[in-house]
Amino acid sequence: MAAHLYRALQQEGMSVKLAPGYSELEALSHAHKDGVVLIEVSHQQSVEAAVDLALRLKRRNSGQFVGYLADPVLHTSGLAGDAIFPRSANHLPDALRAYFNSEA
Repeated sequence: MAAHLYRALQQEGMSVKLAPGYSELEALSHAHKDGVVLIEVSHQQSVEAAVDLALRLKRRNSGQFVGYLADPVLHTSGLAGDAIFPRSANHLPDALRAYFNSEA
């Protein structure tokens, strides 16, 4: 799913880097400190690991934007970050634009 979302965002003209796992995402975020970090949460069992990663990123850089890509059923599962976005390649680009345009 992550690769599909990656391609969809690229096709929308967004500059995107893909990390194959949470540990690689943490390393990638070190190199791109001003970027937006989106953590994919595909099932209930990955919520804790995703939140742990988000907290580590925020402790290292409190200004780092950390959002989640999660299905609606996981939106109330305790995800602690800046925002939750849909895991749908059809909806994600528009959701990101809407969120960041409203913040500007």
